[in-house]
Amino acid sequence: MAQHWIHQGGGWLPPHSPRPGVIPLRPLAPREILGGALATLRRYGGRLVGALLLGQLGGLLVVAAVAGAATLASLTRTAGSRAFVYALFPAVALFLLFSWALAGALAAALLRPAVLGRRVAARELLRAALPRTPAVLGARLLSLLAAAGPGAAAFAAGLPPLALLPLAPVALWLAVLFALAPTAAGYEGLAPVAALRRSAGLVRGGWWRTLCVTAPAGVLALGAAYALLHWFGALGVLLAPALLLTFPQLTVGLLYADRRLRREHLAGSLTAEPLVTGSA
Repeated sequence: MAQHWIHQGGGWLPPHSPRPGVIPLRPLAPREILGGALATLRRYGGRLVGALLLGQLGGLLVVAAVAGAATLASLTRTAGSRAFVYALFPAVALFLLFSWALAGALAAALLRPAVLGRRVAARELLRAALPRTPAVLGARLLSLLAAAGPGAAAFAAGLPPLALLPLAPVALWLAVLFALAPTAAGYEGLAPVAALRRSAGLVRGGWWRTLCVTAPAGVLALGAAYALLHWFGALGVLLAPALLLTFPQLTVGLLYADRRLRREHLAGSLTAEPLVTGSA
């Protein structure tokens, strides 16, 4: 299709970049990435939170089944109490990890429909995200281990806190370098180690840009979650964790799209991929 140039201000300007969805299909400014994440939350927030809550409901059923089975398997009341506690804490920890990973996988599944302005149902998002959740969890745990592992090991070895200060810049650098790994694992279907390599390749040359987008997104999510808890009571208790889990990852997803728009002509490949990644 021929592109028509636009006459403006006494001269001719190239045609505007298309914007079928929440962002224009061109390299983005940081404010456009944050604005696009807010627009995604405004347009698809109900379906995204619905898919997350449906997935969490399944996880809660598993937690209840594990705790109940541990209690029934005991022979005495005292042993039953101990078995219940010993089974409940690992089950809750797994549920929290699952929720953390599922939110990242859902944000990756929503990326292409949001960028193209397409409709997508909550069940489609959940169906696309569930197979990618283990890889997203692996990418998140590996990136966390790379960033915080050396400092945690040094602290466990008995080093004083002041001796750990030189490790803080290294931890921050690695955390930002691998920030795009969960989206790469969820969107491209990469294994965790490959997702970390992919993130490092995309962030290289844009480390400060990545930090200047992800840090404000986290601050905005914390402020909005506090406001929800303060203003909406019980409903806020339900919505605030969902916001904390999803909004930063939506921002990271659009940052991932920006890096690929700059380097890999993502706009052309979007139309050739399945509508919801992972549903093919």
